Amino acid sequence: MIRGVFRVVGRVGGLLTGIYLAAVAVRGSGFLTHPTIRPFLPLIEGGPATPADIGLEYEPVRFTTADGVTLSGWLIPAARDTRTAVVVLHGFGGHRLPELAAFVPWLHERHHVLQFDFRGHGESDASRVTLGSHERRDVAAAVRFLESRGLGPTALFGISMGASTAIVSAPDLAVAAVVADAPFAELHHPIGNRMREIGYPLARVGARLIVGAAKLRTRSRLRDPISVVGRIAPRALLVISPQGDQLISPDQSLRLYEAAGEPKELYAVSGAAHAEAYVVNPEEYRSRVLEFLERHLG
Repeated sequence: MIRGVFRVVGRVGGLLTGIYLAAVAVRGSGFLTHPTIRPFLPLIEGGPATPADIGLEYEPVRFTTADGVTLSGWLIPAARDTRTAVVVLHGFGGHRLPELAAFVPWLHERHHVLQFDFRGHGESDASRVTLGSHERRDVAAAVRFLESRGLGPTALFGISMGASTAIVSAPDLAVAAVVADAPFAELHHPIGNRMREIGYPLARVGARLIVGAAKLRTRSRLRDPISVVGRIAPRALLVISPQGDQLISPDQSLRLYEAAGEPKELYAVSGAAHAEAYVVNPEEYRSRVLEFLERHLG
């Protein structure tokens, strides 16, 4: 009798676990592919809303991807005579304004800078979000746009989702270098960490199911950067690893660095939280990035 009770309890527990995981996969994949997008406003009151707000000349630009999505952005001319260019790629659920305030003022001193909002973000066309799979087309369109203006060689410079998207995009594009700040190596990794932070049980399994369900929703592969990072070579790669990152663990950056071919560099920033390596040590960060770009863009 006791054995029968345990059998029933086990079946009920398994059924409830299956229902829970199915719900997690449906709800989580919905949030992943249709996240809450921040309004196109400065994150800090009084922050710049256009490059003109920080004294920079710029041209509003719009260009269209191979699958018909129109993207909105800015082209900020370099402060010196050069044809080199940097494409700046923002993170998940955001837009280009945070990177405008943090990175563009010193990048434009040496290079033309193209900023744009990924599909489904900011002022670009609405679209499902795929954390790199379809966004590769956005990056390809940005590089083609620069080429149409006679600019290049070009580097990709991404933060978080933008960093991982830069990695999966670069192997198929005529770019010279990639700077990846706080990239994930496997998509399920930050999802699992976010689930643990919120308090969801079975986060490891749930995260993988969310990714699987997102693939079905978007009909795309949602490729992991770790699977393609080796193909970036002979393009140069700089991986920036915030050592206090609770969303994307530093070992993700290390795995990407170890799997990449030469030339490559790893810049570990002690005490930095996710996407905050620049905040911790702005002077060293600027120096490392600009020297890397100077070596590989010329």
